[in-house]
Amino acid sequence: MEQTIRHTTDWTYSTIASWLGVTIACFYYTNVQLNIWMQIPIHLALLGLLWFIIKRPNDYVDQAACAYFVLLVLLMQLTTTSLVFIHLVMFTAIFSAHFPAGKMLLCVITILTAYSMTHWQRWEGDIPWVTLLVWFFFSVMNWFVSRRIVESLNIHYQSKQNYKELKATQSLVTAMGAEQERLSLSRELHDTLGHKLTALSINLDFAKRQASSESIEAISLCHSLSQEILEEVREIVSKQRQKNTLLNDSLHQVFAATPQLICTLSISDELGTLTQQQSICVVRFCQEMISNTLKHTKATEIQFNVQVKQSSDNTPWLIASALHNQKELKRPKPGNGLKGLDERLQLLSGSFKQYICEDRLFSEISFPLIPTGDCDESRNH
Repeated sequence: MEQTIRHTTDWTYSTIASWLGVTIACFYYTNVQLNIWMQIPIHLALLGLLWFIIKRPNDYVDQAACAYFVLLVLLMQLTTTSLVFIHLVMFTAIFSAHFPAGKMLLCVITILTAYSMTHWQRWEGDIPWVTLLVWFFFSVMNWFVSRRIVESLNIHYQSKQNYKELKATQSLVTAMGAEQERLSLSRELHDTLGHKLTALSINLDFAKRQASSESIEAISLCHSLSQEILEEVREIVSKQRQKNTLLNDSLHQVFAATPQLICTLSISDELGTLTQQQSICVVRFCQEMISNTLKHTKATEIQFNVQVKQSSDNTPWLIASALHNQKELKRPKPGNGLKGLDERLQLLSGSFKQYICEDRLFSEISFPLIPTGDCDESRNH
């Protein structure tokens, strides 16, 4: 298969109309009653095959093309009209994305030759070359135009997909920026206001013990208020440090922008707050795996797993893996997307790997859950 059709253009009505036109013409230009009855199962088989190709344009392409070819040759034996070549035109349109020029030319010439051999005796040597040449050039031009249309629609689809992924990433960056601000504020509250309130509470408690009977009530009230304020500050800081769900939400935005694949996600409960750089790396990994799956496979499902594991030196590592539901026999050649992902992981002291296990392609990234600065220091040491 040369390309994968990813657009959603509906060719149902035009295909059925073309099939119906050929069927009526074949019945009309058939003089033998038996041939009309013999044509019926062939036309119905062609209709069923066309319906299958429309609904599943990337499945069993070579088998569908062979079946179409055989049915068309059989139909030529039972009719005299050259309008049967409308099926040849549909053939070039349907398989334009999958067959290169040489392969399609061979198919067109073979079908025209089969038609000429079938009706050789009827023509008595007077071969209608003009008719055959017209259908030949019309089929070739239809292949060229249809191929360009499919390519344009696929590029348009990919642009929309990239735009949706970019919006999801921008949303993550914005949310991560706000999250970092909240964490910074919580640290400031804990390190400055929290400590001062603690000191104030201790001093008020000491003053209450030394106070006279006239002022002890006022000092006790102040001590109680300082304790309440300190508890509220601690509660605010605790809420700000709760487990981060931004990565989960951002990944589901990416999945929602990919209706062609059923994406499932499993995130470990041990995963805490990630830095902006770490979160973007995980999102980029998922985007790249989805993009490669759509481009190079016929998979319908892809599963992502994000978990935390401890290394031998008790350093927590994030490990994100991807697995789709199509069999693979060899590792794909890494493109620019995977190379860029590997460069991004190197900044986090992480790595990317792909391997085949039981005819399944496993893709995995991993990096330590420590700040980038700490990674750089550890490298220097």
